[in-house]
Amino acid sequence: MKIPSQQPDFWEQVQEASARYDYESQGLERAIGCYAFGLRHGDAMKPWYIGMTVAKGGFRREVLEKHKRDHYDAVIREHRGTPILFLMPLLTPEGYFSRNRKSAKPLIQWVEKMLFGVALRQNPECRNQRDTKYLRNVVVHGIFNSRPVGQQGPEVTAARRMFGET
Repeated sequence: MKIPSQQPDFWEQVQEASARYDYESQGLERAIGCYAFGLRHGDAMKPWYIGMTVAKGGFRREVLEKHKRDHYDAVIREHRGTPILFLMPLLTPEGYFSRNRKSAKPLIQWVEKMLFGVALRQNPECRNQRDTKYLRNVVVHGIFNSRPVGQQGPEVTAARRMFGET
């Protein structure tokens, strides 16, 4: 199954979801923030691509552009599951979609990296490449990019427990 560049049903679903949360007048599809593409297989979900947008067109301009569709299509072709896409808009303290692209960009970039770090724990095969060198290669034993649990000493096990990685 391919995700076409113009997928009106998808954007209609986004508008319907916006309406459920009283966001309709604000336009979730034009919001800025982060997004995550993945596959659902039964109750399990696996992330495959994490992205962000501060583009003027918001999510609608960003999430289905050709580069992203190439990633989505490859994952869908090579793996089983139903495609899912989470849109995570940046909200103001009042609960509106943030429009402050310039000052929000560093925050959204940071959130994207944090989301990718979490996604990488769930799926080491995530397709993101940009700005992932440290997240993929730095090892903190017991916390991330670590050896299997059976090969770790008691101090590593304690560190895992402290950071919720039991």
